Amino acid sequence: MYALTKDIMKKIDLDTQLKIKSNDLMEEAGTKMANVILKKYQPHNVLLALGSGGNAGDALVVGRIFLNNKINVDAYIVDEIKNNDALINLNKFSGNIINNIDFNKYDLIIDGLFGIGLSRNLNDKYIDIINKINESNIKIISLDIPSGIDASFGISYNAFIKSDLCISVEYHKTGLFLNDGLDSYKKLALIKVGMDKPNDKIKILEKNDFKNIFPNRLRNTNKGSYHKSSIIAGSKKYPGASKISYNSLLAFKMGVGFLNLYVPKSLYDIYALNNPEIIVNEIKEIDGHVDFDKDKLDEIIKRSDSIAIGMGMQVSKELYDTISYLLNNYDKRLLIDADGLNTLSKYGIDILNNKKCEVILTPHLKEFERLSGINIDEIKKNIFEISKNFAKKYNITLVLKSSSTIITNGKNISIQVEGSTGLAKAGSGDALSGIITGLLAYLYNENTYRIASLGSYILGLSSNLIAKKEPEECITISEIIKYIPKTIKYIKS
Repeated sequence: MYALTKDIMKKIDLDTQLKIKSNDLMEEAGTKMANVILKKYQPHNVLLALGSGGNAGDALVVGRIFLNNKINVDAYIVDEIKNNDALINLNKFSGNIINNIDFNKYDLIIDGLFGIGLSRNLNDKYIDIINKINESNIKIISLDIPSGIDASFGISYNAFIKSDLCISVEYHKTGLFLNDGLDSYKKLALIKVGMDKPNDKIKILEKNDFKNIFPNRLRNTNKGSYHKSSIIAGSKKYPGASKISYNSLLAFKMGVGFLNLYVPKSLYDIYALNNPEIIVNEIKEIDGHVDFDKDKLDEIIKRSDSIAIGMGMQVSKELYDTISYLLNNYDKRLLIDADGLNTLSKYGIDILNNKKCEVILTPHLKEFERLSGINIDEIKKNIFEISKNFAKKYNITLVLKSSSTIITNGKNISIQVEGSTGLAKAGSGDALSGIITGLLAYLYNENTYRIASLGSYILGLSSNLIAKKEPEECITISEIIKYIPKTIKYIKS
């Protein structure tokens, strides 16, 4: 599955119009939209809610098809229609044009207020009609994008339609998978009208993207065949973060041959024999957090095919020196998360420019704001370019966590959309770090971009699986972790 920003969609629309007239495209799109709706619903009385642009034209074509099928159709026009193709279809429309809406009359509403071009806050007139449509308890169908949602970034322009079904033309729009866009529909459908193929599209991760990613395990192997992972985490203030990270790797039944956990000396007794499979190690500490320990770091480097650092460690100069040493002396795969990221933000991110290892950063939006120096609102408005440029500048793989996750290595970019609200709790980032760390070692021949994408997909899908059985309010991260083996089985099937 791929999605396009509105700028790319507008470009292929214009390119296509060099071959196919815009009115013919509108007729084709509206007809196919109507067919999709008629297959899913059996309406008797339909309301078209129309704005002034081309989206109103699509809705009018749908309405005309409905009328031909003996369905009653009324049109409510919020603003004077100005789009030429929409005006042509208004003149062809033989249904009723109404000035007041009696919502009790209708069993289906077609949202034709705004298409993908919207880029401004809505005025009170539109906010009022959108709120009334949402409160009507009538099935709502949006055409191409629910009105009020930015088609590229999913930002709401003061109000937005919450549709039962959104029918996209040619490609889904990226805004459907970001921010408020995620709450603007229940189901998606896609129609094709023969538009040109775009050069710049964004991948929406799905099961088929990871086909055959897990290797066949040979019988003539031993624990040394499956590589070694290490996690450096925890502090007196946040002792649980490291446990979530290593438990996620353990419950993952990942296949790595060894897992070493390194925690401040005072936490050793908490973890020793807690899970007998895990090798727990002490590392020097100062004031309850990790101290710089060159000898121990040399040991970790020697025995690790992947390392994760930062979870629950507290921001400190000692942690910064530790990360800097790993960057300069470790030549495999290093994941930096949580307080590791905040430490980079405080003491200097430019140390990423001098590194021997492959680096994966896993910030949430607030952590990325600190790392990049760019305001969260600006990030949301231009998330693809900003994240891509950041990954390219520092030559890293970026896993930018939010309600959807952006994964990029500066060249490729994808959106991971799986996940329930059960992940919106403390510990989900720590679990992701553990999952990716195990994958980085076990799938040593795969590139870090694909591994980071897989790790995010696994955690999101695991939360969906448990959400089918448990109320999302009640789900904990530890419970989600238990579903990881089922997710792996599904991906391998």
